[in-house]
Amino acid sequence: MPVYHYDSYAAVEDIIDNSIDAQARSIKIVVEHQKKDLRIIIADNGIGMNEAILDEALKLGSITDKEEVSDLGKFGMGLCTASISMARKLEVITKENDSECLYSSQDLDEITKRNEFIKVQRKANKAEADLLNNLSGKRGTVVILSNIDRLSDTNTAQFASKLAKDIGRIYRKFIEAGIEFVVNEKKVELVDPLMLGHKDTKIYSDEVYTLPESAVDGKKEKIRVKIVILPEVNAELEKELKMNIRSQGFYILRNNREVASGQTLEVFSKHNDFNRLRAELSFSATLDNEMGVRFSKDGVAPNQAITDFLKQEISGQVTSIRRVMLKDKKAEDSSGVDHAGSEAVIAQKAKLLITPEAEIEKRSLRKGTHDGTAATPKSIKERENFRKVKTSPKGLGARFDTAAMGREGTLYETYQEGKLIVIRWNTDHPFYDRVILVNKSSKDIVSAMDYLIFALASAELKNSNDDNVELMANIKSVMSTNLRALLS
Repeated sequence: MPVYHYDSYAAVEDIIDNSIDAQARSIKIVVEHQKKDLRIIIADNGIGMNEAILDEALKLGSITDKEEVSDLGKFGMGLCTASISMARKLEVITKENDSECLYSSQDLDEITKRNEFIKVQRKANKAEADLLNNLSGKRGTVVILSNIDRLSDTNTAQFASKLAKDIGRIYRKFIEAGIEFVVNEKKVELVDPLMLGHKDTKIYSDEVYTLPESAVDGKKEKIRVKIVILPEVNAELEKELKMNIRSQGFYILRNNREVASGQTLEVFSKHNDFNRLRAELSFSATLDNEMGVRFSKDGVAPNQAITDFLKQEISGQVTSIRRVMLKDKKAEDSSGVDHAGSEAVIAQKAKLLITPEAEIEKRSLRKGTHDGTAATPKSIKERENFRKVKTSPKGLGARFDTAAMGREGTLYETYQEGKLIVIRWNTDHPFYDRVILVNKSSKDIVSAMDYLIFALASAELKNSNDDNVELMANIKSVMSTNLRALLS
């Protein structure tokens, strides 16, 4: 892949991969101006390098050994490629336990001037050794990129800030494992796109899948997919948490290091309905070829067999999650619909309305229930709630509720509860979306619709008996079906 696709953030992160592979527990990044020159320093307290490894490290396509199941480096090109992509000069200071401190460098300007590849490798001088000791301790590696001429953001403060956030997300598993990252003397905080630490995040599924052998040349390979539904939040917090189209989807981890974010993997199409959908797909570097990992580790392109497998296993779950999120949103929207005004007017005008007979609660001679048995706390509470209902002595009052009864369900359900007609709107019916929710800010429209449904519910209850109960149900079903067809 051409170097120009390799941005400065990916370049620094590639060097960080080398630090983690070197067993570092502390990694420090400094972005600074020094004598009118911009430079970036990446220092770690890993195992360091000997002369032979240092010599290989400053070559393109080095032959240093890599452990596929755990190492983060890929193709042995990290250090040189990272340097060339953004800086004119690369310097490395390194030290193993109980060994001498070494120094190596390459300068593109010097290489251009002499028209030959030139590399310096020698024992570190006192200033260089002191720099390593100050940043890394008794052992480790310090990489210095200077004469930087292709930084992704020339505002160094903004570059450092974005880099810290990226590190917090990309290396979140390593931060959890205790590795400390510091950018310009500020500790990097873990950033979890799945928000697993939030009490209202729901883990929808967490499964290990065995890939079909046809997808991986007969090998036995596994991937892990964790799918979550993020919490419901208000619009302001949703913006702050970046719960948007760009961030929804799959976060891909290779050897626990993120290599892609917000991907659809052809399992779904991005839509605002999926803003609360996040998934984490984890795999080993043994699947690099099949998963199409880029050498810059900033994207994947799974082969068709794996893509088809993911569609088969995951797409149904995504469809179900969409339904859950839409219901949650509708429930939130419905909570903003005010039916109190309708209920008050119906109670006020009850004596003018044609309604079914009120079911009058019978009284016993002693404190208890209507059949003479002792009153339970539940029945006493229900009776207290019953007495709070606003009704006219000569008519019935009303209470409006909502419930998700399915898109194919009737527009409403109704039943009588003492002196109360309870009407339950079906929030899944298109009429509720297109008329009630769209106009929830208009009390006049909401009340008019409530009155219409109350009139239908009253007629249904008043005329329902053993002989025509099926007829009334059919009338409501036909009305609901026709409305659904007209509004869809």
